[in-house]
Amino acid sequence: MTALPPGAAVPPPELRGVLSTRESDLAAAASDFGNLVHLRPLAVLFPADAGDVAAIVRYGRANGLPVVPRGAGHAVDGQAQAPGGIVVDLTSVARVRAPDDRNLISVDAGATWQAVAEATLPRGLVPPVLPDHLGLTVGGTLAAGGFGGSSHRHGSVSDQVHELDVVTPGGELRTCSPTRDRDLFDAVRGTQGQYGIITRAALGLHPAGRTAIRHRIGCPDPGTLLAAQVRLAAGGRFDHILGSAVHVPGRGWQFVLEAVAVFTPPQAPPPQPGIRPSDGPAPETDVLPYADYLGRLAPFERQLRAAGSWQNHPHPRCNVLLPGRHAAGIIADTLAGLGPEDIGESGSVLIYPVPNRRLRAPRLPKARGTTSVLFGLQRTAPPDDPAALRRMHEGNARLLARALRVGGAAYSARTPYHDTRITGGTAGMAEPLGPPAHEPVSP
Repeated sequence: MTALPPGAAVPPPELRGVLSTRESDLAAAASDFGNLVHLRPLAVLFPADAGDVAAIVRYGRANGLPVVPRGAGHAVDGQAQAPGGIVVDLTSVARVRAPDDRNLISVDAGATWQAVAEATLPRGLVPPVLPDHLGLTVGGTLAAGGFGGSSHRHGSVSDQVHELDVVTPGGELRTCSPTRDRDLFDAVRGTQGQYGIITRAALGLHPAGRTAIRHRIGCPDPGTLLAAQVRLAAGGRFDHILGSAVHVPGRGWQFVLEAVAVFTPPQAPPPQPGIRPSDGPAPETDVLPYADYLGRLAPFERQLRAAGSWQNHPHPRCNVLLPGRHAAGIIADTLAGLGPEDIGESGSVLIYPVPNRRLRAPRLPKARGTTSVLFGLQRTAPPDDPAALRRMHEGNARLLARALRVGGAAYSARTPYHDTRITGGTAGMAEPLGPPAHEPVSP
């Protein structure tokens, strides 16, 4: 169905896909994983190809309508909503092509990382960095930047890109890379759609083993956890290094280091000396197929969807990048004031450091100094408790303010660009002019 929004100066363009005003499509586009913001667009485009995306961007520009890309709907603050505008649902363009002889794979922006992994792992290949949740779309992750358990070694997900197709703010479809249209290539990675809509990516691949050996090690405090993570990363033996905090009744917050090495039988697992912090407990170890490790959050998502929590509960999440020298203290202080009810029944706390030298996309947020520590409060609020939701928001604001004071940065958070659109403005995408606005400064 093709719809003409009221007051449009020109009719909608000819499209191969569908421009919908169906109630169910508008309602879906007015919701996201956060369940905090619900703003209806005038229409939703399900494009058949990148040409449709370019055409609708030109149409929106001619009519003063915001045009906003949407992937799998995992934003938490309405970043992919377009009140009074057009949402481009990129999940309708989700082709994953076969890897080529250069170990590159060309992927449409609406494809999920699960689909990418399914196309590459049988060939013994995988992108060097994958997000922890494979249900995210490729385009959405690259627009945010993307971190994962192998970021200590390879940087962000957006650092693994060799080429992009991008629809510019003027509605032009362009191909960019480190050697072609470099300004655009750098502008669209890590800036959440502000400088263009990614429609296709060529991703680098590297060899992948078939089996993962996973070690979980308890740490008494965030300082010990971070020191162990940095030490293991420097040793180079582990493919994935993550950290978390869990609240244990009667013991308070406990910190868990997860270190994973990947290999292919009959090859023996690589030796793992020095994974136990001094005087700490022995690690818990298990062995599982690497594909199962990469998809480890899928069963959790299915469980939450079956219970209704995934799609119905508010998720007031806060992810910050902390300077390494301040991270342990800020994490300890933050968690000291929180109980399990402040994270939520299905919430979690993520902690892992990434060397800034690995983060090469110039507009990707980074903390000041040599290391950015991702500290994520993945909160879930009760569905009918506005007071609890307000406390979570206030706590997130305090954490972000403290992070910024010491040279940290917000990650995948709502920005002034989003605020203008969400509060009723018609701000569209901006042309990528000038250098990055947040080059890290050494202390």
